[in-house]
Amino acid sequence: MSEMGDQKMQKFDATKINRRSFLGGAALLGGFSPLALQMAATTANAQANSYRALVCLYLDGGLDHYHTMIPCDQTNYAAIVAQRSGITMPPRSALTPLTTRTSQGGRQVAFHPILTQSKRLYDQGKLAVIYGHGNLDEPITRADLEAGRVKLPSAVGSHNDSNAAIHTFGLEGARYGWGGLAMDSLQASNPDNLFASIGVGQLNNPFNDGRAVQMIKADTWGRATNISGLEGTLFGSSVASAELDSILRRGDMTNALDKDYLGVNQRVMSSYRRLGDAFAATQSLAPIPTDTTLPNYTVAWRDNDVVASLRTVLRCIASRTTLNVNRQVFFINMRNFDTHGNMAGDLEKNNFLRLDAALGYFYAALTAMGLENNVTLFTTSEFGRSLKSNGDGTDHGWGGVSFVLGGAVKGGDIYGNLVDINPAGPGFQSINGPPISIPTIANQQYCATLASWLGVAEANLPDIFPNLNRFASTKLGFL
Repeated sequence: MSEMGDQKMQKFDATKINRRSFLGGAALLGGFSPLALQMAATTANAQANSYRALVCLYLDGGLDHYHTMIPCDQTNYAAIVAQRSGITMPPRSALTPLTTRTSQGGRQVAFHPILTQSKRLYDQGKLAVIYGHGNLDEPITRADLEAGRVKLPSAVGSHNDSNAAIHTFGLEGARYGWGGLAMDSLQASNPDNLFASIGVGQLNNPFNDGRAVQMIKADTWGRATNISGLEGTLFGSSVASAELDSILRRGDMTNALDKDYLGVNQRVMSSYRRLGDAFAATQSLAPIPTDTTLPNYTVAWRDNDVVASLRTVLRCIASRTTLNVNRQVFFINMRNFDTHGNMAGDLEKNNFLRLDAALGYFYAALTAMGLENNVTLFTTSEFGRSLKSNGDGTDHGWGGVSFVLGGAVKGGDIYGNLVDINPAGPGFQSINGPPISIPTIANQQYCATLASWLGVAEANLPDIFPNLNRFASTKLGFL
């Protein structure tokens, strides 16, 4: 099935509303008061200067950090090649060591040669590398693990739990994501919080959901996502679609639950039409990927689903005045990073090309819109990958690497410590399987830095990141 087909399959189904979505919708979609609209009008001029947004690009499956940021000093390059005998590594002569402002003790890494736009953005000081972060409840060393003084976090190695651990700081099934909770704490910054948290594309992630603020969904190709069956035909019939629309608009229900249920649906319909109208009004304001006048244009921007999702984000951002928001969070899921095999095909020739093009396009488009200092994109993934190869792929790991991109980013540097590639060394543990890297930065430190830049008060950070105060530093300094 095509991605667009998948999008239609995942639209909201009015017949399958549950208690969580009903209550969340009832609380959130309470209408748009004249006072809120008046406040929006008086603050429209301030929005251009005060607006900020975070864009989470989730690399779903576990990004292989050793194939993304390749050790390239002579000793560690030889070591990584020896550990990954089943994987063809780029020759050392093709690797350009990154210049860093912080000392790494002679250790060097390079972007994979495919990641040309990422390297350019790093060199321009617009992209930072967060190295060696992962799921930690407290600081951990190899010695502590081997002595039994601490235990591995329960999420290590599990896709679902590790996904939850970086987006909710709970385990699988956690209801509230840190993006949504951040927007909860910033409700006073927005005249209207209905469009404060937006997910784009195929989603099954609680990052956007707070206790009060809930996610609104848009599809990959720049359209608001409506209730299934209201657009075009229902079961092949335009008459059935019109009848469903009529039912959802009826006001003659006598049962209290029916009335509330229909009220939620009517407000959902209204909100998505409003987002669709905003998209239509601002479509020309978000640079299109085929615009060859954009700086560093590449044909890889075209027919790229991640680029398309990011353009949807840009169209939401371009609509910020219409939508009455000063602060927003966005979430995009980029799949297929679980590279147990075929590393060269799945990671290099597919995901690296798409990811690199998407980062290049997004920054060029933000700059064209004059918003490069107002929007920060960051990547997340469940974990890094194992040190040793498993055939022509790798297994689940622990510590990993992420990128942060934007004009406000203190880029051109690596935040975190590079380690020697030695499975018996202090940077690795093998308690539960093949050697995997031990994080030296907690996900909570990484994400708290981002939330703080968005505007979350220092006093509110522990409510969102419950173990943050167990670490010496609550912020990493890249923003």
